[in-house]
Amino acid sequence: MDGGFACLKKPCPVLALVVIGLAACSSNSSSNDDQLTGSNSGATVADARVTGPVTGGLRGHALWDSWYDLEEIGYIEEEYFVSGTAKTYPATTPANYTTRMIVRRPANAADFNGTVLLDWVNVTAQFENAVDSIEAHEMFHREGFAYVHVSAQAAGLCCVPGLTPKLWDPQRYEAISHPGDDYSFDIFSQIAKSFKSPVGVDPMAGLRVQKVIAMGQSQSGTRLRDYITQVQADARVIDGFLVHADGGGSKEYPADPLVPVLQLLSEREASPAEPNVTRNYRLWEIAGAAHQDFWIGYHQVIGASARSVASAPRMPFSADADLHEVAGNYGEQIHPLSFACIVAGTQFPLRYAVSAAIHHLDRWVKGGPPPPVAPRYQFSGDALARDGFGNALGGVRLPPIEVPIAQYDSARCDLGGLTIPFTELQIASLYASHADYYCQMRAATLRSLDEGFLLPEDAEDLMTRVDAAANRFLIAGVRACPSTL
Repeated sequence: MDGGFACLKKPCPVLALVVIGLAACSSNSSSNDDQLTGSNSGATVADARVTGPVTGGLRGHALWDSWYDLEEIGYIEEEYFVSGTAKTYPATTPANYTTRMIVRRPANAADFNGTVLLDWVNVTAQFENAVDSIEAHEMFHREGFAYVHVSAQAAGLCCVPGLTPKLWDPQRYEAISHPGDDYSFDIFSQIAKSFKSPVGVDPMAGLRVQKVIAMGQSQSGTRLRDYITQVQADARVIDGFLVHADGGGSKEYPADPLVPVLQLLSEREASPAEPNVTRNYRLWEIAGAAHQDFWIGYHQVIGASARSVASAPRMPFSADADLHEVAGNYGEQIHPLSFACIVAGTQFPLRYAVSAAIHHLDRWVKGGPPPPVAPRYQFSGDALARDGFGNALGGVRLPPIEVPIAQYDSARCDLGGLTIPFTELQIASLYASHADYYCQMRAATLRSLDEGFLLPEDAEDLMTRVDAAANRFLIAGVRACPSTL
């Protein structure tokens, strides 16, 4: 990479100002005064019994454990059973349960940032999918989060298809018993409490937990919305929520959330309706984002499937980074799967926005400033407005949508969307040379950094990909990027 953006790897006056602004000013003049007090140790939540780590079984490892070696980066991964008696909302007859969770945490206390992220894994496909953990796992490791795969719903545990614990390894998971999703909210609360006030086995092995944040995408996001509106006032054990692409994307709440909530929506959930709350609430609508994306699908199919389906040996940690060379393609390179309606979905880099959202949410729940206020999508009547390329207008505009080299069609392929890379002739009509494109992307990247919607490490990743996109241009050009915005 030339000096145009390589300053991310060394001191750079422009970037230094941007990062300082990100740390100090990204709340867009909001202060932490808008945060209510709505969490505590969960005094009304029953104690769950945590047992483990779980070992043995026919397969010898947990279903949906990491397919690459986390120990190489100083992380420990362990599976636990969680048992107790759960109630429903509204209250009916209590029921006993045993579920499981997979805990990934820093091995050393000095590397732990104090926050546990509970991923209410998605079960729409009738097996478990930890969407937000896949989206943002690079950031989790950089910043020292503990993150937990929580089996909150019955469909993810048993039975059809075979990628559910009870069928996948009936010996290892014989103890699992789920009374039904009406009990899932209280099960989730009890799991959250087990990290703040462990009884018996401590799943954090003595690491001091400051905050617990819940995150969930699609159906799981809808469950978390219901948790916020129906359960949080009673349980008060979770400190913040990432509600990601929840069902219809409703922005109406019966009252101001009791703890910080960041609702992150894709184009599928777009509607012109305004949120009816502002305190303890942020809305990010991501232009270019489909409900599902290529990054998730590629990790699942190319990365995790060999271990989850055939119990293949765990790969070196470097295998994940190698996978990202293709999985992270934002449409700047032609890839055969770009042109197929696949489960993987659009190549728009939603992971950058998810990572930034969780980063800001963590700072917010710890008493820092709220996340930046995001611009709304633009609409033509009730429909999402689009530019001449078919890309969405308005919303959070990460560089690939602001300086396009592809169309991100979120409406095709149902949940997944489709990426349609521009032809070389289209590219030539927009940009005089690769150098011109590079400088425009650099400026857009610095703006996204300054606004707080892109983290510095992700900016560097993006610009490395921009640098490598020279093969798509007929003319290289000479880079002479402005030194300031």
